[in-house]
Amino acid sequence: MLCVYHSIALPNIISFRGAKWTTQVFKIDVNGGPFESRFADVSGTPYFNEEYKLMDISLKQGNRKFVKIKAKINLVTQEVVFLSANGIEGSMEAGTVKEVSYTDTTDRGIIPYVFRTGYPAIEKQTDKYFYQVLADGKCSLLRSLVKKVIERKNELPGENSKEFETIENIYLFAGGEMKRFKKDKDFILAALADKQQQVNQFVLDKKINFKNQEQVIQLLNYYNSL
Repeated sequence: MLCVYHSIALPNIISFRGAKWTTQVFKIDVNGGPFESRFADVSGTPYFNEEYKLMDISLKQGNRKFVKIKAKINLVTQEVVFLSANGIEGSMEAGTVKEVSYTDTTDRGIIPYVFRTGYPAIEKQTDKYFYQVLADGKCSLLRSLVKKVIERKNELPGENSKEFETIENIYLFAGGEMKRFKKDKDFILAALADKQQQVNQFVLDKKINFKNQEQVIQLLNYYNSL
C-alpha cells in the first residue's frame, strides 16, 4: 500500500520545554498513524539502532535543541525518525538535523554517541549525511555509515531477496577539508603539523600505534585539547 505523508504543524502533539515542532521540518502519516515501512520486503534494518533511544537533537533551523526524544537514525534516507509524546511516529527530513547525541548501555559499558551533519560533500555523500564523530575539534575523525538495499538472486528462478548492506568509511576533517582517513603515520602527523613538538612527544610517551584506531583517537583528542 502506498502511504502518503504531509508536513503539518504539531502544536497539539509535541511540545518540549516550551518549543514547538515546525511545519517545515516534520512529517507524520496523513491519517495520524505510524509510518508505513518503505522497506517491508528488505531483511535487516535501515537504522543505526533498531530500537528507539533517548536522544538530544539539535536542528539547523534557528539553532533549536530538543532533549530526551525517543528517536533513531535511518542510514538509508539520512532522516531521524521520532516518537511524539502520545506515541505518533514522525520523521525529520534529511538535512534538517544538525546533531544527534545520546548514550547507550552495552557490554562494554556506557558509550556516548554523537552524529553530525553539515560536513563538506565527499564522494557520493552530501552535507546532509550523518557522520559519527569519533574525535571532535580542530582535527576531527568521522565515521560514515551508509546503508543501501541490495538484491540477491536465489537459486530458484524468480525468487530474489533484498537486504541492507552497510558501507563504512572513515574520514579526517581538518582545515575545512574532508579526506579519506589513512592509518598512516605521515598522513596523520601532516594534519597535526602546527603542534608538531607536542604531538611528537605525545606519540613517544604513549607509544601510539597509527594502525590502531583507538590510539589514533587518543592522539587526536590530545591535539584538539592543545
